Amino acid sequence: MDIPKDQLFAALTGDAIKSSKLDSADRSRLHDVILQAGEELKEAFPGLVVDGINVYRGDSVQFLLSDPTKSLRAALFFRAALKAATGSLKADMRFAIGIGTIDFMPEASTGGADGEAYRLSGPALDRMGSKQTLGLALPSNRIFLPNPEALEMIVVLVGTLAERWSDKQSLAVKGALLGYTQEETCALWPSPVSRQAIAKNLDAAAWYVVEQALRFFEACEF
Repeated sequence: MDIPKDQLFAALTGDAIKSSKLDSADRSRLHDVILQAGEELKEAFPGLVVDGINVYRGDSVQFLLSDPTKSLRAALFFRAALKAATGSLKADMRFAIGIGTIDFMPEASTGGADGEAYRLSGPALDRMGSKQTLGLALPSNRIFLPNPEALEMIVVLVGTLAERWSDKQSLAVKGALLGYTQEETCALWPSPVSRQAIAKNLDAAAWYVVEQALRFFEACEF
């Protein structure tokens, strides 16, 4: 597939948090929910995922996005979908976002793409400390912002907020990430719920902070 040399993509590499401590039944359930979260992401943001959701080792994922400005929203949506679906399992995933060019992409959606974005994303995940759940890696030869370190720190801080979301808070955040009203988000609930309950969960999830971070991130000219 021909890829413009100067076009920027976002590669996201993620692995499930503390999945090695799960028994075989819960690991199987986690794998299924990861696949489900990937399908939800593709359905929620049509055309954003370029080369499919590649799941490996049962608890790790990697995928490519056509619009880097949506990469933070996509990572948060994936985590919210995962946390909302697993309930008592309390599954979560840490992500590293690498923004850069792509050198090669196969014609079929079978994985195997390569490029700067991937080479930034994977190592960035490896460098993340045990307490960090979201990271951003930008090419050193490109200047996206006057202070790219500030953008990287915003991503880290938002990741810390996401780590604390409960399953109900995550469900409310899923709706907010899609731009739903609180009334529309009620339809995501497995049982009847009030608009006030949605608002309460969004407040507990610090959505007002996350929303500002997303607004700032998505206004960047990558």
